[in-house]
Amino acid sequence: MTAIAPKWAAMRLPAPRRIGLAFAVFYLLTGCSLPDAGVSVEGDLKLLYAPFPLNNPPRYWHYAERPAKLDTGEQSKANSLYWEDIDGRIALAMRPAIGTFELGRRTNIAVLASPYLSFDWLMNASAQPGDTELVLGFRVQSHGDWGESDLGAGKPPIDHVIRLPIGGDMTGIKEWQRDYFDLSALHRRYWPDTDTIDVRLVWIGIAATRDQGADVAGVTYLSHILLSR
Repeated sequence: MTAIAPKWAAMRLPAPRRIGLAFAVFYLLTGCSLPDAGVSVEGDLKLLYAPFPLNNPPRYWHYAERPAKLDTGEQSKANSLYWEDIDGRIALAMRPAIGTFELGRRTNIAVLASPYLSFDWLMNASAQPGDTELVLGFRVQSHGDWGESDLGAGKPPIDHVIRLPIGGDMTGIKEWQRDYFDLSALHRRYWPDTDTIDVRLVWIGIAATRDQGADVAGVTYLSHILLSR
């Protein structure tokens, strides 16, 4: 495939409101493994449902910006990224005040085929909305010859970037929250002149916010990232 220099256009959305929309079907965390690339017959792609070694991510995962340290065992909570059991749910814990990071997964998904993105989040009392972000990278299909298995290694060439702040007002709330987005509508909002039928989601990353000072004790938890029809 001929490499094409991307035209970067980064967009930052305001902190999302808590959305009480749940899917009709939930997947059990226990026993789930990371899926292969592509979309299942049901149109769902589970992106973050099971823990994996953060110091050696599995296939398709990549550090665009690796944390300064990734200790294991009892020392793991001194990291900016670690896994933690929250009421029986294994979640990715993020402490951006410890250090910057961007961990992402390559995908190759037409946004019109599986346009709905959802993820679950929880913040401790010291965390603030937007301490961390979900980074969405899009590429126009005409920019090269893409195949479903054409994922390669590392962060792919990207034409458009949207950064979604994770979190919201948790006053008096201690339960997990779910945010839900229509990716095709989101992309059309910022790039209305691009034919959505040609747009593919090629990167989903989790990153520390660069323009906000997080509390050193602030932890945002992330779980159950799902793409669906």
